[in-house]
Amino acid sequence: MSSNKKSLEIETLRGLACLLLVLYHVIGPLGGGLKIDLGSPLRVIADSMVYVRMPLFTFISGYIYSIYKIRGNDFSAYFVGKVRRLIVPLFCVGIPFSVLQAIGPGVNKDVGLVDALLSFYVPVNHFWFLQAVFIIFVFVGLLEWRGLLQTARRLYLLLAFAALVFLLPPFAVDAFGINGAIYLLPFFVMGMIGHEKVNAIRQSLKVIGPLVFMLISLALLYVAAVDRELIVDRRSLVGLVVGCVSCVALLSSNMRVQGLIWLGGYSYAIFLFHVLFAATSRFALGRLGVNDEMVLVLSGVACGLLGPVLLSSIFSRFALTSTLFLGERAARRKAPAAVAVSQS
Repeated sequence: MSSNKKSLEIETLRGLACLLLVLYHVIGPLGGGLKIDLGSPLRVIADSMVYVRMPLFTFISGYIYSIYKIRGNDFSAYFVGKVRRLIVPLFCVGIPFSVLQAIGPGVNKDVGLVDALLSFYVPVNHFWFLQAVFIIFVFVGLLEWRGLLQTARRLYLLLAFAALVFLLPPFAVDAFGINGAIYLLPFFVMGMIGHEKVNAIRQSLKVIGPLVFMLISLALLYVAAVDRELIVDRRSLVGLVVGCVSCVALLSSNMRVQGLIWLGGYSYAIFLFHVLFAATSRFALGRLGVNDEMVLVLSGVACGLLGPVLLSSIFSRFALTSTLFLGERAARRKAPAAVAVSQS
């Protein structure tokens, strides 16, 4: 794949990942979001995709990294690019959001003000992904820079290492999202392998791949409906295998869906801002006396997807806001292109 050619299939998967993420945060974990009880079909849907949501996001990041990965000896520029892309929005979006959650009325998650101010160190919201993936980019970038990932064999050895640490007990303190980085690393490496083997995967699994994903989805729905406790442990051997297989199966599908492609172009903005718009939708409809779960979910998903798109279009017009809130290069003053989290 050419480095300057956007893959519509990958944009489709990125849009799908956005949809799954927003749907989950609208429904919420048990006791959060809309506080939907056990037994509800919406609760089953939210729980069933626990092995797919963030693995898919990370798999795509690894895939895109393999296109734009560090080249030559310019590690410093690579590092600065990741700081701009990930750490600047962490401070300019993540911490203010956490503070707003700590002091704002009508929030479901009890976040202390001190915890919110220190959320750059110990994550308290979905922004843990920024810290975790930053660690991964630095780690993998260093290996690449030192020439340690030049063969397929070494890439598979890295996958084995990532799987091993994935299965170890987590650290007691999730300093700078280290537990998240360990959780995501295998899927990132699988994305790298997926890029290297994409043609072989699509040729050999073009029929069975989508079928496998459908079967996995049905099995997860069944398990979530019968006993959600069997499915909510993400950092397990089952979670590792199901996540990796699901991502490869989706890659093999070669899907092109125009609506998802469009959403994929705004995936980073959607990730950063979707909770703000979804929560606003829930609050506004609650004040109007709307309590129908399906209406609340559909409205929350629509606002969580479209609100960030509008915000991104505004921020991208100005160099300062584009850099601070979207992590884009200051020189970019045009409407947002389909830029992956993994690009510098």
